[in-house]
Amino acid sequence: MIFPNPPITEAIFDITVNLRDSFNHEILLTFHEEVKESFPNIQKRMAFQGGIELKLDNLDEIHPQLLPISNKPEGYIFVSQDEKRVVQARLNGFTFSRLKPYESWESFYTEANQLWEKYAQLTSPVKVTRLALRYINQILIPATGTVELKNYIKTVPEISNDLSVIMEDYFMRIIVAHADYRPSKAIINQTIGQVTENEKGERVVPLIFDIDVFQQVNLQHDDEEIKNIFELNLRSFRDEIFFKSITNQTKELFK
Repeated sequence: MIFPNPPITEAIFDITVNLRDSFNHEILLTFHEEVKESFPNIQKRMAFQGGIELKLDNLDEIHPQLLPISNKPEGYIFVSQDEKRVVQARLNGFTFSRLKPYESWESFYTEANQLWEKYAQLTSPVKVTRLALRYINQILIPATGTVELKNYIKTVPEISNDLSVIMEDYFMRIIVAHADYRPSKAIINQTIGQVTENEKGERVVPLIFDIDVFQQVNLQHDDEEIKNIFELNLRSFRDEIFFKSITNQTKELFK
């Protein structure tokens, strides 16, 4: 089902890999040479490490000692001119993000997969270990009177009837599995924001509906099973969660 005004604020295609130990992170800059026409802006992504070491002296007293903080390049972030598309080429994987407006699965997946193939050809991963799709949705609920969440989304937190309270905010996290898409799993996050105004100046309550579907794998980077998992498992699982969680009243908001 395609909506004229979909609630997707960001769609994310992510693949985690293991690279060979001798891989030089500067090779990732070669990847940018191939995509810089579409993604001209570049940022370096750093990994920071530090810690505390506990030492025992002659009096059996423990003395904490701060270890020096080290930072090393983890990869690079490439951003399109309009800042609507973002590519991350990292030492542990590849990510493509499409920000609003989201057009269709076909255009999103086609671009993500083409960029992934460029990354894989350049880095030759030892193996692929995780595949993921994440869709962050923002549903703008009209703030007219008391907002009944169940009118818009079917899975909501329940408050005891014995409590005389009004829910003003919440954050809910659920991890689910589905027999038809096994061994894929999904992390579902829900929360609501403060009352704001939409583009028409109407008062609305933003409901964040974040669906992160993933599957642990052990595959070669050129295995056709990667495409099958994205198309048949992750996409289908994500669609089922989304469409079976919203009400008809919510669908009217996307027209």
